[in-house]
Amino acid sequence: MAEESKAVRRPRPKVALAVVALVLIAFVLLIAYILVDSSSSAASATLSEDSYAAELAVAMNGADADIGAGLINEYECFTCHVLGDGSLSPLFDGIGVFAAERRPPLSAEQYLYEAIVFPGVFIVEGYSDSMPNNYDERLSEQEVGHMIAYMLTLTEDPPSF
Repeated sequence: MAEESKAVRRPRPKVALAVVALVLIAFVLLIAYILVDSSSSAASATLSEDSYAAELAVAMNGADADIGAGLINEYECFTCHVLGDGSLSPLFDGIGVFAAERRPPLSAEQYLYEAIVFPGVFIVEGYSDSMPNNYDERLSEQEVGHMIAYMLTLTEDPPSF
């Protein structure tokens, strides 16, 4: 009888612990993927004339194009969007005009807000997602509004700094 009890195998604690750890890691990675995907899709949810309305109400309240020009300079946006040749990123030339037509039904303000705060949601054809994606953390709503106010003044010639 003693030999029969030896034949029964008990689960090895180390193997069971490794399996549980792998399952937990897979679960955490799945949750992280779902959270990242849902935050991207939240910004790209059905667009309407009301998209970003609450955010823009705060951002555009007292927005000043002169302050926006300074912020564009401070954050060095001009490096890619003004001084560049247009191969890395879209240039600011005329952005005050074509922003309203870039992503219907978004207005110019809505499009520019999205482009600054959620740059990966809509990528202009022919470009890659190369813009920093942390301006929602680095800029206040008011600073975003100032930048939008400035960009809306760019209707023809390249801006000068």
